[in-house]
Amino acid sequence: MIFVDAHCHLGSRQYDGDRTDVINRMLDKDVRNVIMICCSRHDLQASAVLREQYPGFKLACSIHPQDLEDDSSEERLRELDRIVETYHPDMIGETGLDYYSHPHTKEQQRHFFVSQLEMARRYHLPVNIHSRKASADTLAILKEHPCRGIIHSYSGSLEMARLYIKEGYYISFGASVLFPGSKKPRQVIADIPLDRLLIETDSPYQSPVLGHRHEPEDVIRIYEAISQIRNITMEQLAEAVFDNFNRLFGEEK
Repeated sequence: MIFVDAHCHLGSRQYDGDRTDVINRMLDKDVRNVIMICCSRHDLQASAVLREQYPGFKLACSIHPQDLEDDSSEERLRELDRIVETYHPDMIGETGLDYYSHPHTKEQQRHFFVSQLEMARRYHLPVNIHSRKASADTLAILKEHPCRGIIHSYSGSLEMARLYIKEGYYISFGASVLFPGSKKPRQVIADIPLDRLLIETDSPYQSPVLGHRHEPEDVIRIYEAISQIRNITMEQLAEAVFDNFNRLFGEEK
């Protein structure tokens, strides 16, 4: 079996001291396909090296919606365009809207979101979408600027998931399914089409264990939980997610 982590930050400074060990641990558990999200130069440079070393590692770069407080100038978008030209990422992301932590930058977030969707369309790249407390605006913008991609770390309703899927998106779930009382994600996982489901850690963030630094190898626990929710074997789930990952990047068998 090959496992996928559809959203992680392997270039994060949190891994600078033992990144090789982190990768060896995930490879030992057959986590061999990942999307490395890069919202900073540091993460991008570290992750670009990894993509050269590991064929199943995909590179995504963007301006994060939480990162507009101090600088929301057009130069940042021009710089991102130069980065795309230089590094040739596999995806634009994570981009989107975060009205939960940064409601005071809504206008800037919407502008940068639309600009990055347009960039993705120009370069024929999929997108990785961050949306917190902003589902209505996120969906409206995605309808106006059609792309393909992933709704990351999904925690919304089944109805909204179906609307995202209708627009051509995959729905990705993380460690929230491991928390007691996580009824909403479980309902969505149980009911959405299997060919639209992806699995992620968002590591080193969203650790399911207090005091534990989240790593891509932890995605196995999420697979186990989702296989039980779907009432299918780990092998069936792994094959479906692997196929979805490859289809997203145009690498169908």
